[in-house]
Amino acid sequence: MKIYLKLENGKRFFIPAPMWFVKAGLGDLGVRFAKKHIPEERRANIENIDFRELKKALDVLKMYKGLTMVDVKAKDGTEVKIVV
Repeated sequence: MKIYLKLENGKRFFIPAPMWFVKAGLGDLGVRFAKKHIPEERRANIENIDFRELKKALDVLKMYKGLTMVDVKAKDGTEVKIVV
């Protein structure tokens, strides 16, 4: 997975995120870390996610290499693009 960022001041960033790393972040340790830093009123959203199924979905996404999952451009000029 590749994450491309372009900030309003023109700076560009490229963040390579291997699938194994993303899946590791969805493991027990990553979920516990996220729950600590999410406000109490929003934790119900995290509780409803089945992370095992989400990991399976990431395995399926590997078959669609080059697929653009996110392509967002904000009014201030910031751009985010996530490609499998």
